[in-house]
Amino acid sequence: MKTVLTVIIFSLLSFLSVGVSAQSNTEVSTMLWKGVGGKTKWDSTNYILFTANGNDAKHLQGDRKYLINKRSGQARFEGKTEDGNNIVALFNFKTDKLTKFFTNGGEVKPLNADVIAIFAKIKEQFRKDAALIFLPTLIDKPDTKTGKVSSKIVNAEKLQSLPFQLKDSILSGELFFHGETGYIKQVVDRDGNTYFVNGYKDIGGGLILPTTFKNMDNQARSTLFTTVAAFTDMEESKFSNL
Repeated sequence: MKTVLTVIIFSLLSFLSVGVSAQSNTEVSTMLWKGVGGKTKWDSTNYILFTANGNDAKHLQGDRKYLINKRSGQARFEGKTEDGNNIVALFNFKTDKLTKFFTNGGEVKPLNADVIAIFAKIKEQFRKDAALIFLPTLIDKPDTKTGKVSSKIVNAEKLQSLPFQLKDSILSGELFFHGETGYIKQVVDRDGNTYFVNGYKDIGGGLILPTTFKNMDNQARSTLFTTVAAFTDMEESKFSNL
């Protein structure tokens, strides 16, 4: 009888533990969605334009501009290669398919090995940039792994701490967010790099995203999103022509 009672108590405690953990994850998602203006605002936004600088972009020079269709995965990249060529890549970030590529105003046909190599670098940089600016929205993704939430004092401020790992480990570590505003204030990646997150801006329609990720130890790893804007409509030619 004692053994049976022990098993029942253990099972009940296990159930309660799972319930508390699930509730905590739900609460975290709710808080982070609050920080960006709400999940409804994110879901109703289709097109996002953003310009990035930094983020240890070894294979690209200066600013790089992205225009994406969140629903279809269509994307437009504009930037400059290591050797100074101006390039435009039209691709789909959901299928990883490159549709057109332009160098210094001229389309490259067929898509040769050199273009494919450059495109691989663009994809890698896009994932790194998107992982930062869209981080508050990615924590709620089914393929994002999260750990136990805890409270910590960071720079004399009480924040909530959450271990996380995005899909394909493009970014993982620990994020610290404000329990009231839902704003992510700091990210420590798996390599120990610390980023102070700031510059939250309403990019249109009440959608709010962070635009500054400052690395105090290595300025090259810092990222500044100088232009961020949301649109409900966009010319389809942006994804098919120069």
